[in-house]
Amino acid sequence: MRLPFITICLLLANTVVAQKTSMDYELNGRPSNTEIQDAPDRSQNPFAKYIGEWTLKEDTWIQNWGDKTDTLKIPGHHTLSNQINTDNSLFSIIDGPEPNGHIFWSYNPNTKEVGHLSSFGAFRAGTGTGEFYDKGNLRLKINFEGEAPGTYRVYTYQWINGDEYALNSVQFDKNDQPTGLFYKGNFIRIRSRKHIKNEIEKILKILDDHQMPKEEQIAVYTENVVHMAPNNRVITNKKDLLAYLNGQKAFGYSDMEHQIVEFSTHGDIVMMRGKVEGTFYPSNGEKEITFLTKNLFVFTRVNGELKISKVIYNVSPQD
Repeated sequence: MRLPFITICLLLANTVVAQKTSMDYELNGRPSNTEIQDAPDRSQNPFAKYIGEWTLKEDTWIQNWGDKTDTLKIPGHHTLSNQINTDNSLFSIIDGPEPNGHIFWSYNPNTKEVGHLSSFGAFRAGTGTGEFYDKGNLRLKINFEGEAPGTYRVYTYQWINGDEYALNSVQFDKNDQPTGLFYKGNFIRIRSRKHIKNEIEKILKILDDHQMPKEEQIAVYTENVVHMAPNNRVITNKKDLLAYLNGQKAFGYSDMEHQIVEFSTHGDIVMMRGKVEGTFYPSNGEKEITFLTKNLFVFTRVNGELKISKVIYNVSPQD
């Protein structure tokens, strides 16, 4: 019995998936968040361009809270924005450096108005409304708990390109005059399929570099990696894998290329079906051997970096 690729991968990954947040709902024919992120035009959701994962461009944040304008470096910012179960909503979770928070947007297709609800830290709750302008840009007028009575902020979200937008928040007093307080930053998309594919390809390129010291090459694996090679015992940690890889050098080296056949993402888990084509050059001077193998990889994010947590190689060359 042939199991579908995704079934095999889920069985392979069952010991590494740690679900931080679970929110299930019926799509009822609508494209998933991943599908929308790859092709926003597939969705009827007016917030489709915002769906995805975001971080601060160059970790740069500029603000003025009354004393002076400061330019700060804030590494580790992470925003995850998804539609929920309608084509008129967007829910964003902001984590990383405090204060963390969340934002909910709802679009009224009759009035064309956007409703805003947000909460950050212990007291910074925001409510407001706004509207789209130009090509997916958004302008919101928001009142915040904890700011001076009568004041409000105007937020603009302006698209630079499909993978970057500029956020600008300017405070106004009760007479609709700017107070001088503001903050702003540009946000860039991360972990799109294109980004993840590039991450995988960089790892595979390291695996193909037979001249790289194994002590450097081993960095692409997790500490508790599971490595299953044909006709070899199962390896379950990085230390034993390093010993195995160094031991293989005594038999010769391979000039090879790992290739992606297909991959899927599941939170911090990426599953890949691939193949390897190459030539093995024995150290004893015997004739080289060409080979074609198949494989299954499970990648896991460790402190934001993709690493190999499980891999199975198969000597069978058939598709």
